[in-house]
Amino acid sequence: MADLILHYDRKTSPLKRVHGVNNGPVCYGSLMDVSVYYEKAGIPLVRLHDTNWPNPGEVDIHTIFRDMNRDEDDPASYDFSRTDEYIASVLATGAKIVYRLGESIEHTKVKYYVHPPADMDKWARICVNIIRHYNEGWANGFHYDIRYWEIWNEPDNPDRQCMWSGTPEQYYDLYRIAVTAIKAHDPALKVGGQAATMVNMPFTEGFVAYCRQHELPLDFFTWHTYADDPRQIEANALKARKLLDDAGYIQTESHLNEWNYMRADEGANDEIWRQLWKPGGETFRRNLFERQKNEEGASFIAAVFAMLQDAPVDEANYYDGQPHELYSGLFDAYCIPQKSYRVFEKFESLSVYSSRAEVSVRAEGLYALAMTSENGQSALWVSNFSGESREYTIELEGSSMSATYPTYAEWELLDRSRDFGQVEPARLKDGRVELFLPRNSVLVLRFGREANDGQAAE
Repeated sequence: MADLILHYDRKTSPLKRVHGVNNGPVCYGSLMDVSVYYEKAGIPLVRLHDTNWPNPGEVDIHTIFRDMNRDEDDPASYDFSRTDEYIASVLATGAKIVYRLGESIEHTKVKYYVHPPADMDKWARICVNIIRHYNEGWANGFHYDIRYWEIWNEPDNPDRQCMWSGTPEQYYDLYRIAVTAIKAHDPALKVGGQAATMVNMPFTEGFVAYCRQHELPLDFFTWHTYADDPRQIEANALKARKLLDDAGYIQTESHLNEWNYMRADEGANDEIWRQLWKPGGETFRRNLFERQKNEEGASFIAAVFAMLQDAPVDEANYYDGQPHELYSGLFDAYCIPQKSYRVFEKFESLSVYSSRAEVSVRAEGLYALAMTSENGQSALWVSNFSGESREYTIELEGSSMSATYPTYAEWELLDRSRDFGQVEPARLKDGRVELFLPRNSVLVLRFGREANDGQAAE
C-alpha cells in the first residue's frame, strides 16, 4: 500500500501563501539587511510587532507620538522618520503589511509603555492620524494602502503583565474606541485584534463576546501558537474559527500571526521551562532556539505550511523574520540563511502551479500538499516531521491514458546534510516512486512529461 497518493487530476483550490513573517528585513539600525532573501522567498505579508526589539525605535505608538500632552492633530507632534524608513524597507521586498497599533513587549521589571492609555479617545485619534500618514499622505506621508490594522498585541499574556498592565475590560474598551474611530474615518480598512496568546482563554472568549454585544466590527481575529506538534496549531485554528462563528463573525478572517517551533530538550520538565530565561538555563535556551533553525525546525515549518492549506486560517505570520538569535529561526545573527529559511524559499516556488491537487497521507508523522498545472506538471511537498526514517512509497493516481499524465519524476530533499538544491531523478514505475525520507526532512517531488526546464507552466 502506498504511503502517499497524489491525485494529480483532482484539482482543488489555489495555494495558500501562508509564509508571512513578523517584522521586516532590517535590524541593528539597518546594519543587518536580509531584503534579498525576503524577495527570493516571496514573503507575502509582514506583521509589524516587536520591530527592532529589544530597542524598538519605530512602529510603536510612543516612538511616533512621544508626548501625550501635545496636540494629536498637529503634524509637528509626530516623529514618523524612523518608521517611514522601516516600512519602506518592508514594502521594497514586495510584501504587504499588517500594522500593529500599540507597543512592543516589555520583559523589564518596570513597565514603561504597555499600560492602558489614560485617554483612549485621544489614543484612537493618534491611530487614525498614523493611518492617514501612511495611506493618505497626511503630514508629508504616503499612499501605501495598508489594509490591516491590528489593535495591540497579547493583552492576555500571563507573563508578568509584559504586554498589558490593565484589566480585560480596559482592553475591550480600547478596542471598541479604536475600531469605531478607524471605521468612522475609513470603513474600507480592516481592523482586528486581539493577538491572543491562547485562543481558549476566558480573556479571548470575553473579547469576542464583548464585540458581539456592542456590535463591533471585527474584520480579522489574530491569535498565536508556539508548539512542538503541528496538530496543536490545527486544533487552535479550529477553536478560533468556532469561537468566531458561534458569535456570528462568520466573515471574520482568522490570522495565525505568531507561530514557531518550541520544543524542549528530551526530558525537560516544568522546572526547566521556568528556568529558561534565568541563570542556569543558558544551554537549554540555546538548544531550544537552535532547533528552530535546523532540520527539525525546518520540517516543522514545512508541516505547518501543508497543514494550513486546509485549516480555517486566512493568513499566517511566522515569528520572527528579522535576523537575530531569539525566535528568529530563518537567519543566524550574521544574516546567514538557515535550513528553516530554505523551506520558506522553496515553498514560494510552488506558487508557479495553477492549483492544488488532492493528496492522501497514510503514514504517521508525514504532512503533504500537492500542486498541479494544466500541462500535467505536478509537485508533491512532503514533510517527514515525526515519522520513521525509512523508504516511502508515493503513488501517482490519475488516468494514465491522459495526454498530460506525467512520465518522469525528480526530487530535492532538505535534511541534516542537504538544503535542497541537488535535483535527482526518480524512477517512476507504474505510477509509483519509492524514496528514503529521514525523520526531520522535507521533500519536493516533481512530475512532468518532458525534460524539466525548472519551470512549471500554467
